[in-house]
Amino acid sequence: MKPSKKSLDNATQRDTLLIVEDHQAVRELLRDTLGERLGLKVIEAGDMVEGLAQARRHRPRLAIVDLGLPGANGIEFLRRLRRECAATRSLVFTSLRNPQIARGLVQAGAHGFVEKTSSLSQLKQAAAAILAGRSWFDETFHRHLAEALSNPGPDHQLAVLTPREREVLLLVAQSHSSKEVSGKLGVSIKTAENHRSNLMRKLGLHDTAALVRLAIRHRLVDENLN
Repeated sequence: MKPSKKSLDNATQRDTLLIVEDHQAVRELLRDTLGERLGLKVIEAGDMVEGLAQARRHRPRLAIVDLGLPGANGIEFLRRLRRECAATRSLVFTSLRNPQIARGLVQAGAHGFVEKTSSLSQLKQAAAAILAGRSWFDETFHRHLAEALSNPGPDHQLAVLTPREREVLLLVAQSHSSKEVSGKLGVSIKTAENHRSNLMRKLGLHDTAALVRLAIRHRLVDENLN
């Protein structure tokens, strides 16, 4: 009897680990360290687009994700992964320097977090725990999450922006026109305007003055310069 598509998908999911990391050396290290230990076939991706494509194709059981993906926001990647591949569990392996990122990861549905300064043995423990249906968040994460929850300001807003949108936010807040932004970033004026529209939509802002106030509140620019 020919196996059903569902049974093939389940078999693939049992056998697959997705590593989403833009540094090839780190991907190779994780592949060689974790693949055999966890008994999973390893597939790799260097950015969000490739990562989502691989996730949709292979339906991995576990995805190990770096937040610093080129041209994308890691938290947005986790949201889309959860939406498009609900059965895939996620372990974030990155450097956490912002307490609000911890809150963003919880909201995005991450199943675990290990800071990149941790040992490989701790990463293995975290991966095994998550594969077993548990969660695993290290002490760095808990410390930052506690700080974020004790100071529930608006900082988490910026977590929805891509790195390029953050660049545009900073330049616009510094009173640069769309033409100047396009020149500084090496993109077309239309692209610069699209980035500006997208970031204002994501942040729920309707004019430049509100954007400048947000940038000042987040200490991205000096209030005395605006």
